[in-house]
Amino acid sequence: MENKEIQIRFSDIAASFLKSIVLILVVTIVLGTAMAGFGVYRAKRVKVDPSIQETINTLNKDVTSKQESVHRLEDSNKTILNVNIPYTEKKVARDEKLTQSRRQYIEESIFSNIDPFNCGVSRVSFAIDIPVPEDAKEEYAQYRTEELGRLVNACVQMYPLSDANMAKVKSIIGSDVEKKYIDELISIENSKDEMVKITVVHNDPEIAKKVTDYLFDQLSAEITSISPDAIITVVSSNTGTEVNWSMNNTQVSYQDSLLLAEKNLASDQESITSSYKTIEDNKKSIEDINEEIKKINDDIASNQKKLNAVIAKKDLLKSAIKFGLVGAVAGLALACAYVYVRDVLGGKVRNRNNILSRYSYPLLGALPGSKKYIFDKTVKRLEGDSVYEKKDIIASSSASILAAVAADGGKTCLIGPVDAKDPSFADLLKSLKGRVEYKGNILSGSEAIKNLEGYDKVILVEKRCASRYDSINEEISRIRALHKDVLGFVLL
Repeated sequence: MENKEIQIRFSDIAASFLKSIVLILVVTIVLGTAMAGFGVYRAKRVKVDPSIQETINTLNKDVTSKQESVHRLEDSNKTILNVNIPYTEKKVARDEKLTQSRRQYIEESIFSNIDPFNCGVSRVSFAIDIPVPEDAKEEYAQYRTEELGRLVNACVQMYPLSDANMAKVKSIIGSDVEKKYIDELISIENSKDEMVKITVVHNDPEIAKKVTDYLFDQLSAEITSISPDAIITVVSSNTGTEVNWSMNNTQVSYQDSLLLAEKNLASDQESITSSYKTIEDNKKSIEDINEEIKKINDDIASNQKKLNAVIAKKDLLKSAIKFGLVGAVAGLALACAYVYVRDVLGGKVRNRNNILSRYSYPLLGALPGSKKYIFDKTVKRLEGDSVYEKKDIIASSSASILAAVAADGGKTCLIGPVDAKDPSFADLLKSLKGRVEYKGNILSGSEAIKNLEGYDKVILVEKRCASRYDSINEEISRIRALHKDVLGFVLL
């Protein structure tokens, strides 16, 4: 039977507040601290001289701008030191090697030291003819072309010279220079696969002629060894001096390339020197800017000191206390209102008093909850719970249940929206030793309703802060619909 009139006890309200004391204190402190901070901010804002603050802001912007300039200069120095200078040094090393190579060529090369306007030269042009065998007369043109091409190509392939021929030419010239310097004095050319032209240049025309004669003899011997019947006819031969424009252009090109390499080398070396000077200039600029930043920071500190002097410490403390108290009171009121609405008006069973004040059924047991509070014993006393040991409370509740069942004389079971594995409830079931069994939750399925067959009475098991009054009312309604009676409550 339900009592429709809600009875609110002061002890219940006090117990709810004690349970939530941590939440109430936290909300009170947080809101009080926040309002105290707002009070300090408000006092500062009221007392600040706008012109001083604007000066400080402007000086801070100047510091930021100058610090960015310092960072840019430092980054520039890192780039120069780690990228530009190493790259230029590698380029200088390459240019030095190239310049040395070109200078060495100009100094050692015979070709580059010949006067192109008085160039000694010796040329021999000779033709090669092939007698036609009797069996090849019908194919004379093709046979002659193939043989002449073979012989002329053999002559041309003699260049570059073999080591033996090179040694002989060096002895004629009278200079033991590298092979490349000899090769550029000599030219052996194929003319229409019928003629071979030998050209040798030298400062001394006679030496050029001796080399030409030697090469002609070597080529003649080579031709004879390939084709003994070959006919060699000297077409033209001349020795003397001439103006060699091709030689002049080649020499000028080499000299220009040497000058360009030397110019690039000097430019790169100057670039390295300039880079190091730039680094030193940047370091000096950084030092100057840091000095300026130091002066500006001194000005900021001076203005900040003026600003702080304007704000009286007493005013700040007074404002902080005033707003802090307002915030604390508001926080306390809000927290208490929240706890009151949640616990008292929330529609959930919070303690034994809620059951006793709302229902006429007896409370056969109130088992201790697993959650502990700061003022645990005080909370239990206010809510009417026992402060004895858990095992004693369970034994007492078990005895009350068994006594009520025995007094009624009918067959009784436990039902309710609780977990059979709940520690306190499991201990209670164990204490009952199967004489009163738990049959489940009749609100969650049909299985529990089937389990009620054969029972006359039901004891409702409810859980603090979980069971709702409307759910309990529905349980009672279903039990009555099944023609069962409620023997009492057990509260977990």
